[in-house]
Amino acid sequence: MEIRERAGLKRRSSVVNGIFYPDSSETMKSRLASWGLKEGLSALGGQALLAPHGAWDLTGNIAASAFVSVQERGQGSGGLRGRSVSRVFLLGPHHQNAEEGIYLSESCSFETPLGDLMVDQKLNRKLASCATLIRVNDIPHLSEHCLEVLLPLVKYCFPKAKIVPILMAGRRPALISGLAKALWIVLEKHMEASLVIVSSNISRDPDPATARSMAHEFNGLLANMDTPAFLSRLNAGRISASGGALVGALLKSGLLEGRHFSSLLPLSQGKGEMGDTVYFGAFSDRPNSLKYGP
Repeated sequence: MEIRERAGLKRRSSVVNGIFYPDSSETMKSRLASWGLKEGLSALGGQALLAPHGAWDLTGNIAASAFVSVQERGQGSGGLRGRSVSRVFLLGPHHQNAEEGIYLSESCSFETPLGDLMVDQKLNRKLASCATLIRVNDIPHLSEHCLEVLLPLVKYCFPKAKIVPILMAGRRPALISGLAKALWIVLEKHMEASLVIVSSNISRDPDPATARSMAHEFNGLLANMDTPAFLSRLNAGRISASGGALVGALLKSGLLEGRHFSSLLPLSQGKGEMGDTVYFGAFSDRPNSLKYGP
């Protein structure tokens, strides 16, 4: 993978296209449409999504269900008023051996088979100024797949939106608190025009029963928006979600006060590269008073 320079502007090129998802734009569009997604829709009601970051053959339809849920709401389901999204915050865990920290991208755009997504440089700079743990560094982004597999869905659904890609390496309370504070500072006045997407699998463990138990506990904590319990269990190692620390930061930020997450599909089980049992799911937020979906 490489960072390409175009007219002096950095462009983060794709690394898992043709492996984790199709590299043909026509094949990709056909797949996305088959999952119920609508091209170019910009009005929606939800403010935050959780979507998995596996290969599309395993988790693509699950991730798509999260996007479908907000598209349906934007069309009036449940009586919600649609809104226009101008930026998408993408939060994902770093899977390699990067130094602990929160990493923003130096690139001006991210490549997808459907066209590039521009990075919101203004909000990127504002985020970088919020905490010393937040760094602008492309190296952790170079080979990380967790955001890339979701970028085509963002481009397909919200082609005019800019993105703010954020990776976190580590899960210490200081990292979670630092990101939570930064998200509040940057997003508190911009939530109406923003969508936050956390790239996270639900649980992972060598023992299938333990993985299943952790997945259901994760699900219950999100349904109840129990932030203290979620952070406590995360710190104690009782949440094994790849992306759990980012979910914790979003909950701790307070940006979703008065809302709760709902699971959109039955949790799905798969196998990781090392033979571990992994659970996947899709979640969307909604106002506490709204009864919508499953």
